[in-house]
Amino acid sequence: MHRLWHGPIVTWLRWLLPLWVLMGCEPLYQTYSFTEPRPTTLPVTVAADEVWVSSIPTGADVYVLPYNAEALPVHSTDPEAHRGTTPLRLTLPPGQYWIEVALDAEVFANYFSPPYDDVQFEQDGAVSEALIFKPFVPGDKRRVLRYYRLEKQPQQGERVIALFHPRGVSLDRVAPLYPPEEQFQFDPEELPLALQPPQLPAEAQAPLVNLMRRGGKAVWNKDGDYRVALQVQADGIQARVIELFTGSPQPDPLLPDGGGL
Repeated sequence: MHRLWHGPIVTWLRWLLPLWVLMGCEPLYQTYSFTEPRPTTLPVTVAADEVWVSSIPTGADVYVLPYNAEALPVHSTDPEAHRGTTPLRLTLPPGQYWIEVALDAEVFANYFSPPYDDVQFEQDGAVSEALIFKPFVPGDKRRVLRYYRLEKQPQQGERVIALFHPRGVSLDRVAPLYPPEEQFQFDPEELPLALQPPQLPAEAQAPLVNLMRRGGKAVWNKDGDYRVALQVQADGIQARVIELFTGSPQPDPLLPDGGGL
């Protein structure tokens, strides 16, 4: 069930029940997603049969794999799976796919140490958040991968933004991974109303807006208890929130609608 909030508030996309309980007394988290409608301008116009894939940072290899609901995605050595490097525009027929986005691990040498066994990224909507691809050939570089599920609709262009935000890294330290120029526009240039303080502190607002204008996507993490991924869409600003479940009622309009995924 979807709930529509009229006016400039939010349009609910889905409510996901608490994610998991691990080993008895581990923390319980809840996640929800919504879009606040507003005028936006994106860097490219995507045709009805196209998919535009970008990444932060740019220059990532893009692979398109068949979607299998019964298994996690696995890197393919099929040469036809590789479609190019980001930013990339490609044509796909309607259907379900895994979009694999891969970068050399050494790109993140300022955040992690070789041999990069400790690589982790903030959750931004990727199905597999941070996988290490161990080279099949000794001497090859290690790679970091992110997988995004894509459901290509008929007569509708699609966009995928893969964000490699090292986990726990502040907004100012991750900024060098973004393009220097502004590519996305939205009006007004502020975060969704539902994410104003106290959900997000005032000092995080301007840096998040700046990164969204440059790359179209940004993540903020407060000690693992509250995480939000923001993306500029054609119809507004989309937010995916994961927060520690406390049992306290959500502030209106962040009330779960009890619907399915």
